[in-house]
Amino acid sequence: MRWHERGWAIGGALVMGILALFLPAFPQPDVWLYPTYSSHSDLTVIHWPKVRLMATSWHTEGELPLWTPANLSGMPLAANQLAMRFYPPAWLLLLMPSGVGFNLFLFLHLCWAGLGTWWLLRRVFQVDALPALIGSWVFALSGKLIAHMAGGHASLVAAAAWMPWAFGATSLLISVESIRERMRWALLAALALAAEICTHSLIVLYTVYLLAAWVLWQVVFSGRSRVMRLWTLLPSLLVIPVSTTALGAAQLLPLIELSAYSNRALSLEEAGQYALTPLQLGVALLLPQSYAGHEAVAYLGLVPLVLAGWGLRRSDRRTWFLALVILIALLYAFGNAAPLFELVYRFAPGMSYIRTPARVVIVAALALAILAAMGAQRLAQKYIPWHSGVILAIAAIMTASGVGLTVLGYANRATLGLACLPLATLLTIGLTAQRRLRAPLAWLILACLTWGDLISFGFTLIRFIPSQEAFAPGIVAAEYLSHQPGLWRSYSPSYSIPPHVAAQWGIQTADGVDPVHLERYDRFMELAGNYAHLPDVPVGRFSVTIPPFPPDRPLESAFQNVHPNLSLLGLLNVTYLVSAFPLPLADLELLTRTEHAYIYRNHHALPRAWALPAEVARPFLTSDTHANWTQQLEALYTAASKWRGAMRSTVAVQEYQADRIVLEVTVDGPSVLILSEHWYPGWLAWVDDVPAEVLPVTGLLRGVLLEAGGHRVVLAYQPLTVRIGMGISTVAIVGLLLFIALAGAHRLVAHWGLIGGETLR
Repeated sequence: MRWHERGWAIGGALVMGILALFLPAFPQPDVWLYPTYSSHSDLTVIHWPKVRLMATSWHTEGELPLWTPANLSGMPLAANQLAMRFYPPAWLLLLMPSGVGFNLFLFLHLCWAGLGTWWLLRRVFQVDALPALIGSWVFALSGKLIAHMAGGHASLVAAAAWMPWAFGATSLLISVESIRERMRWALLAALALAAEICTHSLIVLYTVYLLAAWVLWQVVFSGRSRVMRLWTLLPSLLVIPVSTTALGAAQLLPLIELSAYSNRALSLEEAGQYALTPLQLGVALLLPQSYAGHEAVAYLGLVPLVLAGWGLRRSDRRTWFLALVILIALLYAFGNAAPLFELVYRFAPGMSYIRTPARVVIVAALALAILAAMGAQRLAQKYIPWHSGVILAIAAIMTASGVGLTVLGYANRATLGLACLPLATLLTIGLTAQRRLRAPLAWLILACLTWGDLISFGFTLIRFIPSQEAFAPGIVAAEYLSHQPGLWRSYSPSYSIPPHVAAQWGIQTADGVDPVHLERYDRFMELAGNYAHLPDVPVGRFSVTIPPFPPDRPLESAFQNVHPNLSLLGLLNVTYLVSAFPLPLADLELLTRTEHAYIYRNHHALPRAWALPAEVARPFLTSDTHANWTQQLEALYTAASKWRGAMRSTVAVQEYQADRIVLEVTVDGPSVLILSEHWYPGWLAWVDDVPAEVLPVTGLLRGVLLEAGGHRVVLAYQPLTVRIGMGISTVAIVGLLLFIALAGAHRLVAHWGLIGGETLR
C-alpha cells in the first residue's frame, strides 16, 4: 500500500492537525479557551455553572439534578440543551469540570467532525485518502466552527460534529439494496440526529433540512425508476425520524414542555438578528478579521474556495447540489435583507424558534469541504473543468487585490493570504494538469496549504487564559457575599458578578445569562429591574441576559440612571444588590464598597418562604400574568409585609437542594405557604407525606395550601416529561444495542460459513 493510502497515517495527520490548535494550552493545562475578540466566553459564563452543579450533585448525591437554582431565580436544567445532561460524551465534564475537561471535550469533537467528514468522503463520494483529509480539515477547522468554539459554544460544536455522520448515513441508506444495510444506516443517521437534539436545536434543524433536500434531490434527478424505488426506501427513511425521536426523547420532551413557557417565540426581526450584509459576507470570506466576533466570521478558507470551484462538474449532479446548498446558505445568512429568510421563517417548521442566521455558514462549510475534496480528487483524473477560465479569472482578481492591499500598507494575515494562497493553489493545480506533479504530491501540497490557511486564521480567534484570570471578575464582591448568612439571592444591574464567579462562590442570582429564559420571568424582571422605559433596551424582545443590556453601551454603566423596584425584587428573596455605580435609594443599606462594586442590603427583601392566611392569599392563587399584573405583584408584597409580623407562624427551610426543598412550617390557621421560587410544571409537593398541589402564586411563585398546625413540607422537581422521555430513550437505546449485537452475530456466523444469505459489509 502506498504511503498516501494508509488510513492510519491520514487519521494521525487529521488528529495532529487539529491538536495543533490546542498547543498553547499544553504548558499550563488548566487554562480556559477564550475568544480574542471578547473578554467573555460561554464556556465559563453559561456552560461551566451547569457542569459544576451537575458534577457536585453527582459526586455528593449520586444523581444529576433536573433543576438549577443558580441564576435567573431558578430554571429547568433537564430541558436546557446547553446543559448537555442527556448527551453521554458530555459526562466527561462531570469527571473534569475544569478548563482541561472543556478543552478535551472541544478537541475530541473537532476530531469527530473531521473523522465524520473523512468517512463521508471516502465512503459516499469515493475520494482518495489525501483529498478526504483536505475535506476533513476544511470542515473541522473552518473559520466559522472555530469562531464558535472560541466563543465557548461547546454544545453547538458538539452538535455540528455529528452533521457529516448524519449526511453520510442517509446517503448510504439511499444507495444500498439490502434491507439490513438500510436499517443500519438509518439507525446511524438517527443516532447522529439524536446527539444533535441533546446538544443544540439550531444544528439539528439545519441537518434535518439538509438531509431532506438531499433525499429529494436524489429522487428528482434520478429518473422514474428511482422515484418508484423511493417507495421501497420509504420504510427505511421513516426509521430515521422515529428512531431519532425515541433516542432523543429524554431531551426532546422536556424541551417541548419548556417551549410553551420560554422566550423563544421569536418575531421575524428577532430571528434575523446577527445576519450578514453582502459586504460583510464578502469581506468575511476573503479578508477575515478575528475582531468581528463569532457571528460575523464566515471564513472557510481561500484554498478550499479554489478547490471547490475545481470540483464542480457539469455531469455530476451531486456537485451542483452542494453548490446550491452553499448558495442557499449564504442567501439565508443575509437574514431579513433577503426574501429567502422570511419564507423559511414563516413556512419551514421549527425555523421561527431559532435566530442568528449567519450560523448557517456551518452547513456551507460541510458542502464546501465535500466540493474541495472532490476538486482535489479530480487532479488524479487530469480533469480540466469547463469553467476553468472563470476560476482562473477570479483567483487572479483575488491575488491582485491581496497584493494591492499589501502594497498600500495593509499587510496582515488576511491580505497576505489573499495574495498568496489562491495563486499557490492554482500553481499546484496547473503543474499537476501539465503532469509536472504527480497527484499524490499535489494532494500533499494542497493539504499543507489548506491546513496552513485555516489554522493560521484559527489562531487569531482563540486564546487560553488561566483559571485565576477567568474567575477574577467580581471575585471580591462574590467572596464578601459568600460570608452572608441565610438563604438569599443577589441582583446586579451592571454584571458586577458574572454567573461563573457567582456559581463558584455559591451565590444564587436573580440576574443571569442564558439563551433560554422563562417568558413570564423576563416580563417580571422588566418591572422589578425598572428598565422597561429605556429607549435602547430590548424590552419585550429576546435577550440572552437579564437585565437585557443595550448592545452598544458598557455593561458597567448602561443602567446607572435606573432605580430597581426593591419591593418586587424582594418577592424573589433578593437581599443584596451589587452595582458598579451608586444606587441612591432610601431602602438600600450600603454594606461595603470594593474597587469595582457597591454592595447593598435590600430592606424590602422577603425570606425564601413565608406564609399568608388562606383568605388573604386566595386572590393571588392564579396563573394569570396579564391583567393588572404589576398591581397584583405589589399587592402581594404589601400583604406579605403586613402579615409576616401579624401571623403566629414559623417557616424554616431545613434542606435546600437543586431538585428538593424541605421546610418545617407552623401556622395558626388555614394558610398558603409561598416560596420565592418559580412555579413550573413538574414541581410536586407533600405535606406530612401526603401529596399536595403546587399552586401558582401571581403566575410566578409557588404556593402550597396548609391547615392549622405544624407541618413538614417537601417540594421536589420530578417532571413527567423527563420520566416518560427517559423511559422511551432507555428502551430505544436497549433496542439499538440489541440490533448491533444481532448484526455483529450475523456477520460473525456468516463469516464462518454456517449460514447462507447476504452478509453485512
